[in-house]
Amino acid sequence: MRYPGSFALALAALALASPRAWADGPFVSVTESTAWQDNVTYAPKGDGIKGAFDFDSGVEVAWLRSLDFSTLLVTGLQADVDVCSTYGGLDCVRAGPTLRLSHKFGLGPLAPLVYTGLAGTACGFDDSERSKIEGDFLVGFSQRLSDAFQVALDGRLGSYDAQDIVFTGNYASLDASLNWDLSETWRVKVLAGWRNGDLVSNYAAEESPYGWIGIDPKSLELPGAWHYVGTFHAPYVAYRVSSVTWSYGLGVSPAIGPHTSLALEFHHYVSPGFDRYLDNVVSVSLAHRF
Repeated sequence: MRYPGSFALALAALALASPRAWADGPFVSVTESTAWQDNVTYAPKGDGIKGAFDFDSGVEVAWLRSLDFSTLLVTGLQADVDVCSTYGGLDCVRAGPTLRLSHKFGLGPLAPLVYTGLAGTACGFDDSERSKIEGDFLVGFSQRLSDAFQVALDGRLGSYDAQDIVFTGNYASLDASLNWDLSETWRVKVLAGWRNGDLVSNYAAEESPYGWIGIDPKSLELPGAWHYVGTFHAPYVAYRVSSVTWSYGLGVSPAIGPHTSLALEFHHYVSPGFDRYLDNVVSVSLAHRF
């Protein structure tokens, strides 16, 4: 089932209309990051696999409102600019509102916290056919198990409408993190994730009497929408496929100031099933809160 794009627009209107005059803020945070992705085309094994560096600069502005001693309402706006070092068609600008309600069950640092929320995002790509509007429903849980250990879960149900149907789809995801605070400065993270839904795989292509087709014979059997793309400076065919993706990784995050932290993370992604897609991402990010 495909959710309409008006869903995301409704989220945007809801968050922007939230009264902020009676809230504390604005609180501003900025993030600068770079990442190496060894399969930016998300192709199966073969000549279609391409890697690239990615650079991202983001800002988030939030307003906080305490509804009672244990419930917090947060409204915000976030935006970022994403630049791919090799494939300019993947360059994009994103912006949108967020609305989140969190509740803490009890007092003290060991009390569990749950949250739910909505997010709407408009994404404009240099390859205009990839431009989209996305809406997400969020739900999460976190709890400190001891002074040193914390577990966090983040679940999402999303839908995105793009200019071209190949880049349109739905998904559900769940990400988990076990955080180990070695000291007041150093944190180590064990990461895992699950995603079920639509994604885009790009196959190296060749021209045939019937038009452009993927070189890999398996591409001819792929279900779903597809078409030729020039994003990767060579003939490629983009396919929309539905797949389950599992991920795991490690991270280390030292605090380098009272409001500044550095994070180094590694993620490995694998999508088994009709075809097998692998991807590895190494990222470094710097975050500062004002």
